[in-house]
Amino acid sequence: MSNAWNSGARAEDLSSSKVDYPSLLMVICLTVNLVVSLFYPTGIGIPREFGVIVLICGFLIFGYVLIYLRRGFFGETKPVLDRLVTNGPYRFCRHPLYLSFIIILLGIDLLLGSLIGLAFTLAVSIPNAVYRGKVEDRFLSERFGKEWSDYAKKVGFILPKLGECEDQR
Repeated sequence: MSNAWNSGARAEDLSSSKVDYPSLLMVICLTVNLVVSLFYPTGIGIPREFGVIVLICGFLIFGYVLIYLRRGFFGETKPVLDRLVTNGPYRFCRHPLYLSFIIILLGIDLLLGSLIGLAFTLAVSIPNAVYRGKVEDRFLSERFGKEWSDYAKKVGFILPKLGECEDQR
């Protein structure tokens, strides 16, 4: 069990467990983040409309990702698709779903005016998304080999590589 929490754990160590710890940790972080934002609004001096705009952008990215993942969205950290998805939002970064979660959380924090929620997003939820992305990268590397490594060199991790997005078309 302790191997699953180690960021250096090998993919097969995580896959032998019945619990998908990176997914569970992400759900816990998202839930705690929402509860903190809802119950501890502190007022951060940013208009709520800005939070709405950020939230809508996050949901638009989320929807765009769902179009390309389809059944793969409901998978665990270990890939469930037989092919490497590199088109659509995946031509810009390897983990646009995690990017959308981060943007959605930031939008909720801003909309509700929760400084504590914003701090939780920055200190816990974003590092958790990065952790899960790194775990997923290991699974994808093991499953797709050179195809994955070539793709990973071309696109950003959670954020797009600046100046290289046009080359990905």
